[in-house]
Amino acid sequence: MTSRRATAFVLVALALFGTTTACGSSSKSDNASESGANADNGVCPFSGSTKPQSQPGSSTGSTLTSATPQTDGCIDNVQLKFSPTVAASKFAYEAGAPVLVVTLTGAKLGGGLSAGTTQNPTSLNHVKKVVVSTPSGNVKVEITLDEKRPYVVSASQVPAQLELSIG
Repeated sequence: MTSRRATAFVLVALALFGTTTACGSSSKSDNASESGANADNGVCPFSGSTKPQSQPGSSTGSTLTSATPQTDGCIDNVQLKFSPTVAASKFAYEAGAPVLVVTLTGAKLGGGLSAGTTQNPTSLNHVKKVVVSTPSGNVKVEITLDEKRPYVVSASQVPAQLELSIG
């Protein structure tokens, strides 16, 4: 083999080696939660508001039948189911605390819920506790979060439910 051919062979080998190492991962983590669209910066693709909101609905005759927290990726959802119709509702943060308070006007409890029903979910991102109470003829659902976060409320008449998405 001539020296010119040997030099070309070495250069090709170095170029191939450099290409394969440049394409490899430099991550030192095995953490599965770091995968995803915005894993590098920890940002959740969510837009909402921390300002008070309200939803129209019935101010009498509505029964809250369930309050279910669940997670969908980096967003937590709390689903409130009603019978027969969705109650009129107001959503606002408690002053000075990361507690999102949902007031259901003129609603009552059913479906196995009672005043003091408390859920402490462990596998959610932000929701730490959900408590149902019945002050002054209304139903109140207090959602304790890890910190004050933006939220979005969506309503459905069939089935009758409200869903709070918290990011």
